[in-house]
Amino acid sequence: MLLADVLEEHLDEAEFRWLQWEKALGAPDFSLTETARLEELLLAHLDGLVVGASTAIESVLRPAFETEDAFRISAATYALLALGEVDEVLLRLRGAEPFARPAIRRALALSEAPGLGARLLDLLKQEDTALQAEVLEALVFRQEAPPEALLRFFTHDEPRARVTALRGALPFPDGAARSLLPMLLDSSHPGIRAAAMEAGAASGVKQAWELCRTAVRAQDAHSLEAMVLLAMGGGVQELPFLMALLDAEKLRPQALWALGFSGWVAAMEACLAWLEVPSVAQLAGEAFAAMTGLRLEGPYALPPGERPEDVPPPPELEEDLDADLVPKPEDDLPWPNVTAVRGWWAAEKKRFVKDTRYLLGRPFSGSGLVEALETSPMRRRHVLARELALRSQGTLTVRTRAFTYVQRAEQAKARAASARIRTQPFDSGLR
Repeated sequence: MLLADVLEEHLDEAEFRWLQWEKALGAPDFSLTETARLEELLLAHLDGLVVGASTAIESVLRPAFETEDAFRISAATYALLALGEVDEVLLRLRGAEPFARPAIRRALALSEAPGLGARLLDLLKQEDTALQAEVLEALVFRQEAPPEALLRFFTHDEPRARVTALRGALPFPDGAARSLLPMLLDSSHPGIRAAAMEAGAASGVKQAWELCRTAVRAQDAHSLEAMVLLAMGGGVQELPFLMALLDAEKLRPQALWALGFSGWVAAMEACLAWLEVPSVAQLAGEAFAAMTGLRLEGPYALPPGERPEDVPPPPELEEDLDADLVPKPEDDLPWPNVTAVRGWWAAEKKRFVKDTRYLLGRPFSGSGLVEALETSPMRRRHVLARELALRSQGTLTVRTRAFTYVQRAEQAKARAASARIRTQPFDSGLR
């Protein structure tokens, strides 16, 4: 009875730590090192469940699947896999309610259980299209999806499966680029179009890059991925398309996010101009800092908890019953000290050349991209890792939602190969 209580406590803590860890992976105020510390606590409690072995399975792990808590289900699934209960987990995945499948899939994607990838490939033969989409996501994350399987899913009935297959297929197969890519680029599903743009642009397909430009020029509210792709892969000539989005209030936050990955002087000055607008000041500061390398701390940021005078209090402190109380990642960004940031720019802008792309204050390079992946806040690393994958045509990947020890190993590989990372704009050498 005492052991069961201890194991229940381990699962309670694993559930909580898993939630913390997932939030940290997308946080604007966490580094890779800080996230690793949270991860250590999570893994310690997961190990505690595995030590309990059979007692944990019967009294703690199986009952977890009767709850509706995703993080509890993920923790229980991961522990079961570590205990060798692969058959049970796959059976639970097949019979799970829609809300529980992503939680089980997350643990399957992270697990290092021997032979798990081959077992997941067998599940792709099931006729359940929603199940196939979940399994394919796990396989792509694990980097165990064969090219022939990805090719088959380019025309799958489930849009999620198409998006996953496209994101996992770098480089894009030449035959598929000719026969399937035009259809995928013409899809009515925004996610499929965006993934096809990325795959096509990275593979040098002119039609994909032109569609990316068109989507941004059209100011499509669903074109955030196109904005980011144009920012990271375009030259200085693409900047006017992105900067024009700043005039549309609804698109302004997305445009500032995208501009932060462009790195051109004109983008820096555009972000600087929005530092005094409360609704986007934090986003503008984040983008400016990412390009220039200025750290928004000390004199360049307002003290923690302090806000500009004309900014209303956070929604949770208001009496408005209709206020949105769900926090957004950007809520944790620092408020820039506008006067200090402008003063810094006045003194430093002479070292930034207009026709040079910058990342963290230095001319863009393969080694600089890898370094940014190692040092940038967690929420920015997802885009940086995607740029690394696109520029290396899938040969260098950092799975920014994997355990941090996995990420560090992948970053080391990328660092060793950084000299051959393509740095020119994506539209060079289009076919």
